Amino acid sequence: MSTQVSRVQSKHFRLKQLADGVYTAIHRDGGCLICNAGIVNLGNQTMVFDTGLTPQAARDLQVAAKALTGRTPDYIVNSHYHNDHIRGNQVFTKAIVVSTSRTRELIATKGHEELESDRKQAPESLATMKTWVKSKDAKKREEASIWLPYWQGILASLPKIRLCLPDLTFKDQLTFHGTRRIAHLIAVGSGHTESDCVLFLPQEKIVFCSDLLFVGFHPYLGDGDAEALLSVSDQLKKLEAKIYVPGHGKVGMKEDLDKMQLYVRTLMQQVQEAVAEGKTVEDVVKQPIPKPFIQWIFAMFYESNLRFLYDRLVKD
Repeated sequence: MSTQVSRVQSKHFRLKQLADGVYTAIHRDGGCLICNAGIVNLGNQTMVFDTGLTPQAARDLQVAAKALTGRTPDYIVNSHYHNDHIRGNQVFTKAIVVSTSRTRELIATKGHEELESDRKQAPESLATMKTWVKSKDAKKREEASIWLPYWQGILASLPKIRLCLPDLTFKDQLTFHGTRRIAHLIAVGSGHTESDCVLFLPQEKIVFCSDLLFVGFHPYLGDGDAEALLSVSDQLKKLEAKIYVPGHGKVGMKEDLDKMQLYVRTLMQQVQEAVAEGKTVEDVVKQPIPKPFIQWIFAMFYESNLRFLYDRLVKD
């Protein structure tokens, strides 16, 4: 760890240097960043990839970016529209916010719907998590350790939160030619959501995958396309990167894309076999978490993923 990294402290994330001038902010338990973020020194420009769930966490991210690169961020990238990747945008008042064209549309529509839903659900959801903290069920206590700060952060940010739409959009790829390095924003189409993009640093062989990759966490499939996600994972593996930074979890490698694909295929097979046997969705969700994923975090997504895949299969 560089001296600079060790001097920048936040309760919301811990910094990890991936290469000279390239860093990731990994969500810290109890914090309100929630997603992982990226900080890249392009030389004459500074880029931040994803801004987290709350302005509180984003302010620390902004401080870290300036301390590490010597510049206030020039560009902010929103990888997709989900709340834990965009709600820190408002902190970066001098930066140009970048996304795919479709992601901008989704922030303007589903992003606002998600915000209104959070306004209604936050008090009750927070109360539920407070009861889970005291539960005799170890799994509930573990989940509460993740979701309690999530809902606390949302509730604290709601009075002043505002959604900031991207200023600059692209369709397929946008390349930044910095004086220090090249950075490619690559749109991969659907996968985790209707529109996702990744940040690829070809010289360093680093990919910031956002939620197209989860490491040690159950992915959320409900807003995307499972088949497309498998294809996107193959596409990312072809980049032959040394480091794949996930949206959630520790820094990964190509093998972690394999594990993610195994998860998706395993759940798809569970659902396909259940439907073929005439089982209901309630029968499907009673199945225990498969052994390879039993220790993964975000366990509540397991049931929702099965329901989503079942509904998709039955409708098809």
